[in-house]
Amino acid sequence: MTIFCDDTQIVGETLSTLFSVIQQGPVSLLLILKNTGVNTLNYRIQNFNGNAWVDLGASGSDYYNTLAEDEVKSFKVTSSYPQVRVVGNASGGSSLDFSITRYVERASGGAVPILNL
Repeated sequence: MTIFCDDTQIVGETLSTLFSVIQQGPVSLLLILKNTGVNTLNYRIQNFNGNAWVDLGASGSDYYNTLAEDEVKSFKVTSSYPQVRVVGNASGGSSLDFSITRYVERASGGAVPILNL
């Protein structure tokens, strides 16, 4: 089964959570980020290791970088933990379009794994 999500998030000047992904097991997804605002956007992808939120990559990697106006980045995000989030900010504010594609297995007759918290 393929789960696809496409949405927009306003990005403020203060570093904050832009969106998060919660699963029952390890995270594996395709992430597409596009800065649709006019200011450079800073972002970091983190996972929750049971005790704290930890950056998935070093500065300059796909997981911890910037997006210029109209810039698009697409990459795979994997974590052995079930919670991943994207935090970010932009001086003067900006807007982020993002798409998430996940592949999950569903048993015949099983529930569709889409939750509303």
